[in-house]
Amino acid sequence: MVITIGREYGSGGKYIGERLAEELKFKFYDKEILERLSKEENIDIELLKNSDETNKNSFWYTLAMASMFTSDSVNSLTELPMSDKYFVQVSKLIEKIAKEDNSIIIGRCSNIILKETPNIVNVFVYASSQEFKIKRKIEYAGMDEKKAIKMMQKKDKERATYYHYYTNEKWGDRSGYDLLIDTSKIGIDGTINLIKEYIKNKM
Repeated sequence: MVITIGREYGSGGKYIGERLAEELKFKFYDKEILERLSKEENIDIELLKNSDETNKNSFWYTLAMASMFTSDSVNSLTELPMSDKYFVQVSKLIEKIAKEDNSIIIGRCSNIILKETPNIVNVFVYASSQEFKIKRKIEYAGMDEKKAIKMMQKKDKERATYYHYYTNEKWGDRSGYDLLIDTSKIGIDGTINLIKEYIKNKM
């Protein structure tokens, strides 16, 4: 089984994924995807971090997607901008991960990349309360309120743009997920329990 988790910045998505992975004995992938890709493809991890869930080019996503499914060699994509090469490589690695183990994958359009995968649960977590998100960033990331607000706006905009660029879908739209959960309404523990209950009923 694969669980993908899309998340608003500050909603607790990464932590929820880590907790679920620990409790369900699943493999967990967030920044671990970058580390593995860097090692397997001999790519500077700083370049990967610079492109991670961020797109700085206007190059239309369909070329990257077409190349991804028509070529077995990433090296043949030398004309693609760096961020598009990154997406192709990450997509291939995500598909590989999905075949290896029970896994939880954070973000990176994984719900779309794996949409044909059996036994997949796609979750999007958000928080309707900005105060909830700010409080989490102050408590767990050591940010002050001003920086937390600035980072929320920046990260969510980047993630939404990246998602639309490569999928032509709207980030957080209900059609792309099995569960959309407001963590500010039921809390982190409540969200984890809800996902576990859904998986139990699905199986």
